[in-house]
Amino acid sequence: MPEIAFRNIRAFYDSWGEGRPLLLLHAGSSSSSQWKKVGEYLSKDRRLIAPDCIGFGGTESWPEPGALTHDLQAELVAQVLKSEAVEQIDIVGHSYGGASAVRLFLRCPQKVRSLVLIEPIMSWLLKDAGDPLYEDSVRVAKFFIGCADSGRNEEGWEAFLDSRNGAGTWSRLSDKARARFLSSTRNTKEGFISNLNNHTSLRDCRSINVQTTIVCGAETTAPDRRTTELLKDVISDAAYHVIPGAAHMSPFTHPAEVAHIITTHLQQRKRGN
Repeated sequence: MPEIAFRNIRAFYDSWGEGRPLLLLHAGSSSSSQWKKVGEYLSKDRRLIAPDCIGFGGTESWPEPGALTHDLQAELVAQVLKSEAVEQIDIVGHSYGGASAVRLFLRCPQKVRSLVLIEPIMSWLLKDAGDPLYEDSVRVAKFFIGCADSGRNEEGWEAFLDSRNGAGTWSRLSDKARARFLSSTRNTKEGFISNLNNHTSLRDCRSINVQTTIVCGAETTAPDRRTTELLKDVISDAAYHVIPGAAHMSPFTHPAEVAHIITTHLQQRKRGN
């Protein structure tokens, strides 16, 4: 994987395929590898660029505890694009990566041609809207952080993974898989903190003026669904797709459907140039 230096940490990204570049930003506690299945459908026509966000995959942790932000993730992405000599790009962001994609647009709108946002974690939108689902949207994050601080790592991971993938997910994992997750507790905690500190507002999102497609799993949580609905309402002319049978992790569970939505989005973008 290509490596760059970013603010004194080592950062990595993957790049494969041919054609106009497409940036893929992964979910929290994941890495660039999450896009391999989706990428099988896209790489014949697109050069895919998938960074490991700070603290995830091969990219090193942010050195200052509690100071990781989505603006830093966006800054890393901008440097990856510079290293690839890409001035403007279409972006797909899932969950944690969706929040970073929006921050990249807000910081560097000239770099963003279009956006596909797959259930971005932007809980502040719910608070901004006065929606009672806000507390539900941050409950797991706060619980995980509390567990990590008190040494109850397994309890935190069970709550997190079961909330995203269905009850019993943690208990069904192999010992090796559990060990892998447990080893990333510190970085995942930092990711949760950056989510809680991401105060992207409804007003911010109203400023998004590029072609945008918003994606939601039909079986996702109520806070995640409501967040996508708020985005649909405030982003002008945003397309909205619901994937039947999918929950929050649709790029893993429904890669063909996700790739089809991305391809449709890109085809419409090409016609509109």
